[in-house]
Amino acid sequence: MPKPRPTVPHDPNPDIAHGVPPVAVSSTSTRVNRTGSWKYIRPIYQDKVAPCNQGCPVGIDIEGYMNLLREGRLSDAVDLLLRENPLPAVTGRVCYHSCENACNRAHYDEAVSIHAVERLLGDLALESPPAIAPDRNRAETVGVIGSGPAGLACAYHLARLGYGVTVYEAEPEPGGVLRYGIPEYRLPKAVLAGEIERIRRLGVTIRCGVRVGRDLAFSEVEGHDAVFVSTGARQCRPLGVEGGDLRGVLPGLGFLCRVTRGEKPELGRRVVVVGGDSTAIDCARAALRQGAEVTVVYRGERDPQALNWEEIAAAEREGVCFEFLAAPLAAVGDEDVPDVSPLDAVEASFGEAGGAGVKAKVAGLKCVRLKLGEPDAAGRRQATPVGGCDFLVPADSVLVAAGEDAEIGFLPEEVAREAGRVRVHPLGGTSLTAVFAGGDVIDAPHTVADAIGSGKRAAIGIDHFLRQQAGEKLDGQEPAALRFGPQGNVSMARWRGDDPVRRVAPVNDVVTYDMLNTAHFVHAERYPDRQLPADRSRAGFEESNLGLTRQDGLAEAGRCFHCGVCNSCEVCLIFCPDVAITRRSNGGFQISYKYCKGCGVCAAECPRCAMAMTREGL
Repeated sequence: MPKPRPTVPHDPNPDIAHGVPPVAVSSTSTRVNRTGSWKYIRPIYQDKVAPCNQGCPVGIDIEGYMNLLREGRLSDAVDLLLRENPLPAVTGRVCYHSCENACNRAHYDEAVSIHAVERLLGDLALESPPAIAPDRNRAETVGVIGSGPAGLACAYHLARLGYGVTVYEAEPEPGGVLRYGIPEYRLPKAVLAGEIERIRRLGVTIRCGVRVGRDLAFSEVEGHDAVFVSTGARQCRPLGVEGGDLRGVLPGLGFLCRVTRGEKPELGRRVVVVGGDSTAIDCARAALRQGAEVTVVYRGERDPQALNWEEIAAAEREGVCFEFLAAPLAAVGDEDVPDVSPLDAVEASFGEAGGAGVKAKVAGLKCVRLKLGEPDAAGRRQATPVGGCDFLVPADSVLVAAGEDAEIGFLPEEVAREAGRVRVHPLGGTSLTAVFAGGDVIDAPHTVADAIGSGKRAAIGIDHFLRQQAGEKLDGQEPAALRFGPQGNVSMARWRGDDPVRRVAPVNDVVTYDMLNTAHFVHAERYPDRQLPADRSRAGFEESNLGLTRQDGLAEAGRCFHCGVCNSCEVCLIFCPDVAITRRSNGGFQISYKYCKGCGVCAAECPRCAMAMTREGL
């Protein structure tokens, strides 16, 4: 009798000695039996939009120049940046860098220090040989009113498009708020001068000391084929409480203008600044450098997520005191006027009632504590006064930086306005034919980056308008097609059709953090900006933020995830189980769908969501 075969313990099929069920085995290689014959979905390479690109008010291909830096193409990275931003050395220093708030890496460890890398590239651009003026291939001319960031940006892009541009500036030197509203410690005038010189070398004419509406009628500027209005917001809003007209209550922007001109206004020992935006913080830090003790009264809460938190932190580091969640109730004056100067006394003697014309001098600011309520439908929390929580801040001067209003009174009535701002179309057009507007005169955030972005949009709008007037056939690209993502600013490279970056089946979808495969990334600390020591910083107007060294800046660029864009990392090639992915001779990869069975491993493993699975045949 045959001996029974031993069984494998717990073997589900005791009839199979080795415990492995029968399988189909091909007698040929996959070259004959193609594994892709049974798939119904297929992977494709599909470049998307990085969130930093959409978050940039200027409209810069941040991921694009970061990738060029990764490849060691430094000059190409500078060129790509200058295609979209005419003032990178400026924005690298003074921008709120909302791009970093959008950076996906912030959810992983720390956001990439985009502003520091941009500053590095901007400084390298200033060291490069002067730009060669492009050919003037358009007969039309454009008049730009105002040489602030919006006006300079519009002039820059129009000159690169081949137009003749003349900029009219009321002040003795160009730059607008960049020159007269931002102190030297934050934006050195040599840096600004270099950026403006680059724009001049493009053939842009800048006429200073010409105020439109006073020295030159607006109708004369309309002699150009198109006009761009960017006069900025120079009219400081009053304190708006009792005692706002006391001596020593001064407009903050006016104070900054005097400081940037080299003057040293007499403020006294104790200075209170009302406000919390960049103008307010600049006032505080500038007054500190004048030897004053400075307190900032700010309606907002102490929020490290605020756009200008780095400026607030720098001010605190230098010795500025902050009263958060507080609002002014009244400016308190010294009614006896004990410190009237001899000149004031002589002047008063000619007034009525033996000196009744002398206003009291401010002696302090009465304030009230605020509390934040529950968020409304839009997520905003309204601040309301707390009863019985009044307090007095002693002051020899009060600098009011509670916002500014635009100067648009010189514009014709045909230019439609809304809430004190010029109403514009998506590409800057106004209700008056051939007149465009941007910067602080339109309804947009009052930041340098937003102003530059509005100037670029208007340049595209003017180019479209003038070419249409000339009877040229246009591609008809709508603003939405020119934007980085649904919410970002427009791309000049898209408008011109000369994007130097290789795109793989691009779509305008923005990649969020949950779409990344972070298992392929390594944690790395952010390189911090170098700062001037606080005692040295507050002693003068030397630049306080020194940025990154070239070595650290390039290393910081290496922290970029390159969200949504294939950068040839080879993860898909390595993980493909069917060896269906191969590298092209000119870079990038190709998929052989004869062998791809649609398993989706490549798309799932892609670190940056640069692949997608689609239905077969679509």
